[in-house]
Amino acid sequence: MISSKKNFVQAHWDWLLAAFSAVWLVGGVVFLCGTNGMDPEEAAAEAKAEASRRTSSESGVKEADLLVFSAATRAARKPMTVEVPEEGKESFLSSERRVKCVNAECERAIVFGSETCQFCNASQVSQKEVVYDADGDGLPDEWEKKYGLDPSNKDDAAEDLDGDGFTNIEEFYAKTDPTDKNSHPDYLDSLKVIAPLDETYLPFVFKKANKIPSGWRLEFFDPKKKNDYGLVGKTVTAKIGEEIDKYGYKAVGYTPKMIKQVISGTGNLTKPVDVSEAVVERISDGKRVTLVVQHGKTYKFAPVDVQATVTYERGNSVTRKVIVGDTIDLNGSKYKVLSIKPEGKGAKVTFENASSGVKKTLSTLE
Repeated sequence: MISSKKNFVQAHWDWLLAAFSAVWLVGGVVFLCGTNGMDPEEAAAEAKAEASRRTSSESGVKEADLLVFSAATRAARKPMTVEVPEEGKESFLSSERRVKCVNAECERAIVFGSETCQFCNASQVSQKEVVYDADGDGLPDEWEKKYGLDPSNKDDAAEDLDGDGFTNIEEFYAKTDPTDKNSHPDYLDSLKVIAPLDETYLPFVFKKANKIPSGWRLEFFDPKKKNDYGLVGKTVTAKIGEEIDKYGYKAVGYTPKMIKQVISGTGNLTKPVDVSEAVVERISDGKRVTLVVQHGKTYKFAPVDVQATVTYERGNSVTRKVIVGDTIDLNGSKYKVLSIKPEGKGAKVTFENASSGVKKTLSTLE
């Protein structure tokens, strides 16, 4: 039986395909008739127009009420504000500020700033006053109003209202008056000491003293300077009170000294050694240096000044070297260098304000 059906399909498959195509064609004609012969796009447009003509009651969809949405939008644009009364000026219409107790089992309203709850004695979180800064420039609105600045202008934080070299925000943090030129942070706060220290030395050494009728003639030797014969090493002399060649120093004193020195390898045998001292004075500032007479050809030069390098970092950066006794001017304020001392690989420099007498030490290690 099954074999006969299979033979039938194989024998008449072309007729079956033709019949199926005819049925499909008839179905398409019926569908087009159902749309009144309209184009599918026209039919869709007609359906959309019909839907828009129907009322919400006919469609079963309730029309949205936008009143609540509009009210919420207005509230978001301009939220309600409540004025906080000044301390001690509360009334029944405007009560003092209160917060909720942090104890979950209490949560009663307590006075703002209370350390403990008045009802359950629970410790409260520390309350901080809100600082308003409308323009976000780092300056509180209240402070700006106090000194005549604009709380809505963020650029005034970088301005210098009184022209003392400090910006308004620097004066705020220093708690100084931005409208008073004489009230400002210390200019030394902008001065930095740069390591290492430098030392200056006398270019000559003291060699000996010769007795003359009028006193003493001192002999000095500069091992780096050429003499009159073009050879390296120049000897210069000066009497007490005379300038030493053109070095900018003069001889001002001489003290003859002799000591006994043990002769190496002889036990207690000694010999006299000359350790006489000469005093020279720098003509420019009167600074004096004591020199001990030197023997042989290995020389030790006497230090004159210890120099520190400082940089002033306000305005146009300025770097200079200072020695003890120097006075530097920072924006019209004068500071005297009192001392310069080495500190490890750095240095400590002490300054004194010439007008106030206040001393301050700066260090490269800070």
